[in-house]
Amino acid sequence: MERLESIAEQIAKQRNPPVHLWHPENIGTIDIRINSQGFWFHEGDPIQREELVRLFASILWFEDDQHFLVTPVEKLSIDVEDVPFVIQQMEHVRESGKEYWVAVSNTHEQFIVSADHPVELRQYQGEWVPYLNLRYQLWARVNRSIYYQWVTAAMDRQESENAPLTLESDGYEFEVARNSDP
Repeated sequence: MERLESIAEQIAKQRNPPVHLWHPENIGTIDIRINSQGFWFHEGDPIQREELVRLFASILWFEDDQHFLVTPVEKLSIDVEDVPFVIQQMEHVRESGKEYWVAVSNTHEQFIVSADHPVELRQYQGEWVPYLNLRYQLWARVNRSIYYQWVTAAMDRQESENAPLTLESDGYEFEVARNSDP
């Protein structure tokens, strides 16, 4: 239980501003783009400072199929190629008879895959790929190495050849791969 408690403490320390409570009247656009790999650009140049990317990520909001940076005084739309985040690390924790999948995003935030942070399969570049909901309908695409890790783990627990490939985390069961159209 020590490992899970440590992860829970780290997650509790992650605090984001309450953008869901902010409704500024000043609405505009800013030349910020997040590419499909989760890299941030301003006026075409990469944003090099990780702290600045993490700050912007903390005030990100999704509404009406558009991403915004929101402060109490303004709401600025930005361009996002796919989704704003990529899950780059995943840890599988087994404690007290339960399993947990702990995700780490490209902005170094941690999330436990659960009903609060569900997984959804989506089409990306012609393949079914898992995405994780982080907050406020802000999604992270699971990177390829984690996808393979999940498929391998799901195949190990698969009851029959035709059964869906699923995993469990914090009592939440989720599908990790799909071969055909929905």
